[in-house]
Parts: sequence; structure tokens; C-alpha cells
Amino acid sequence: MRLIDVHCHLESDEYPAGPGPEIEAARRAGVIKLVTASIVPTQWDLSLDLSARFPEVECALGIHPWYIKPEHEPDLARLQSAAQRGAAAIGEIGLDRRVTEPPMEVQRRFFDAQLTVAKQLDLPVVVHCRAAFNELLDSLRRIGAPRTGGVVHNFSGSRELARDLQRFGLVFSFGGVLTYRNSAKKRGLIRDIYPDAFVLETDSPDIPPIEAPGRPNRPANIVYNLRAAAELLGESEENVAQATTEVAARIFKLTV
Repeated sequence: MRLIDVHCHLESDEYPAGPGPEIEAARRAGVIKLVTASIVPTQWDLSLDLSARFPEVECALGIHPWYIKPEHEPDLARLQSAAQRGAAAIGEIGLDRRVTEPPMEVQRRFFDAQLTVAKQLDLPVVVHCRAAFNELLDSLRRIGAPRTGGVVHNFSGSRELARDLQRFGLVFSFGGVLTYRNSAKKRGLIRDIYPDAFVLETDSPDIPPIEAPGRPNRPANIVYNLRAAAELLGESEENVAQATTEVAARIFKLTV
């Protein structure tokens, strides 16, 4: 099987031996591509370096809503060179009403600016969104989305919301929450979006699967998410692996 992890954070300092052993373990598990997402501008060079050093790694450059600082304002202009420097996506960007700082108006300004860059460069977006889907849809309606679309990672919305977001070319991924198989809502949602808008992620080092609890989560643990997805869908692991890899390759313009 050939798998793509569409969302992880190899830049994290939670891997004491560095990202190399994690990439090798993922390779042995069948992962052919990993999309590692920066969360602050100080990680951008590291993300690009990982992409240059490891053929399995693609990178996304962005500013996560939790970590927006006033001093990041000039970095928004620097994103204009993301494609030229080798980034495969703009991310992790987003909106989050579950946090009070930074305020939503600041989050929206940064999100809109990064979405605009992604659309101009036609790079897919990697989106974090919690309890702010109305604001997300508003931005998409005003600004639009890149032609190639993007991924709403660890998606927590409804089936109806998923249909609205799919109109903008967005697809959906879930981390280790897939392995908690007791949600009829999740099962119905996944069956709605599979096979055309469903991809796999680990969000490592976050959201470990139930089979491998504790931090850090690892990209190699995507095999547990695949197994859970196959069970929820009533499909073979081979079919789910093929379908999710095809969707991920299309979104991120990958040759696999």
C-alpha cells in the first residue's frame, strides 16, 4: 500500500532524534509522501530544508491562528515567494473561536491575507478551523479558493458543512480521532465524503491513535488511521489507501 500523510509537523522539537528516524519509520510503514506544515514564520526555513533533504517530504508555509503575533505582519508579504522557494501549500492557516487570543478580527485578517496569497499562487491551503466555520465560509465566498483547493484538517463540522466546503475544492482529513470508532456522526460523514474528498493525516506529534497512546504521535501511525477508516467505511484497507492517495496527489499536485 502507498499512503500519503497530508498533515504532520516534522518541525516539532518533540522528536528528540530529529525528523530523520520518523521519516524512515513512515517509509517502512508505506508512506510515500508527508506534507509537513509550519505554524510560525521561524519554522519556514526548516520546513523548506526538510522538503529539500527528504524526497518523501513536501512542506506548507503559514501562520497558525494560535500563534499570530504583531511582529508576524511583515511575514505575510514573504509568503508571496512560497512557491518559488519550493512550498507545496500554504498552511497551517485558519480560524479558531475556541481561543480568545488573538481576537477573531486579527485571526480573520491573517487568514484572509494567507488565503489570498494561496489563490494568487494557486497553492492548496491547509486549514485549521474550530467553531468558526461561518467565518471560514465568509472568507471563501469573498476571496475564493485556489483552483487546486486544499485540506480542512481534523475536520469537526457536519455533513452539510462538508458539502458547502467541497464547492470550494476542499477535502477533509482526520487525525487519531478516527481510531475512536464510537461516533455514528463521524461514520456518516466519512461515508459522505469518501472517496472523492477524504484524505489521511496523523497531525503528528499531536492526536495519537488509540492503538499508540502518548506523545509524540508519529507519521508511521497513519496505518492505524487507515485501518479505522477502512472499518468505518466497510472497505478494504487497500481500496482506502489507493483512494486517499489519489485525492492527496491531486490536491497537492504530487507525482506518485
